[in-house]
Amino acid sequence: MAHRILAIDHRYGQPARLALMERYLSPGYELVLGDRLEGEALLAEAARATAIVTQSAPLDAALIAAAPRLKVVGSTRTGVDSIDIAAATKAGIPVLYTPGSLRAGPVAEIAFLLILMVARKARGWGRTQVFDLATQLDEKTLGIVGLGNIGRAVARIGAAFGMKVAAYTRTKGKFRPDGFAVEEMDALDDLLRRADFLVLTLPLTDRTRGMIGARELALMKETAVLVNVARGEHVATDDLVAALRAGRPGGAAMDVTDPEPLPDGHPLWDMPNVLISPHVGSFTSELQDRSFELFCDNIRLAVEGGRPSAVLNPEIYD
Repeated sequence: MAHRILAIDHRYGQPARLALMERYLSPGYELVLGDRLEGEALLAEAARATAIVTQSAPLDAALIAAAPRLKVVGSTRTGVDSIDIAAATKAGIPVLYTPGSLRAGPVAEIAFLLILMVARKARGWGRTQVFDLATQLDEKTLGIVGLGNIGRAVARIGAAFGMKVAAYTRTKGKFRPDGFAVEEMDALDDLLRRADFLVLTLPLTDRTRGMIGARELALMKETAVLVNVARGEHVATDDLVAALRAGRPGGAAMDVTDPEPLPDGHPLWDMPNVLISPHVGSFTSELQDRSFELFCDNIRLAVEGGRPSAVLNPEIYD
């Protein structure tokens, strides 16, 4: 009988991702799309599953407990805040993820796509030959919150544009850039006051959820731009709307929002100083191919008694 891989997130049913799962799942593994299931129907399907995979749809303790055949859970994302890792660990279930090193380049690229579009006032481009003056990046201060793989990639690109790079990170001193300098700030408030472009690249935790609210936004320059390529929940959305209306900061550019997607009619859609992309920072053919190949191989390893290479709770193997 085939091992059933239950996908509870609608993204696995999208044509590109569905094709990749079907390409890389080993023979004897069957993908079951369960994103439209709820309640008892979902629990019944979980009871037949060898693996459960998600992205943003919650994979909680109740679902794990309802799956006696379960060998592995996971996500093709780097951040897996949608999975109850503690419950999985208690059950001895490995939690798979995609290493941030794979995502760093593509996500840093979209951060600078957004930065350049804001700096060059691309939202106002059209057939008219009357333009507002744009902003150069050279000598501007690039502030980065979080210096993991993505933050470091953003720093490298910023330095190549001639920007002054500053960062706030809880792991000070671990990044030693080659050929350029990164000033590591002691306090987030200092970075907020200094940055011309503030880029969020950190993971979502209880500590970082809502970390950019009314007080923090008020510290930013009137000309500054908030760029979020991490998680929408880092920013208090209502506070951001109010701050943008008040003129501080001067703009926002986001590949992620809270909620996601933003509902029709949300004020952020119509603000002239806001750019929103639909969470596509990591959606490149190269990255998705590598991510799904690794993910499917690790599912097979976990199911067949091996040790996967990208596990968030390796202590279950101790």
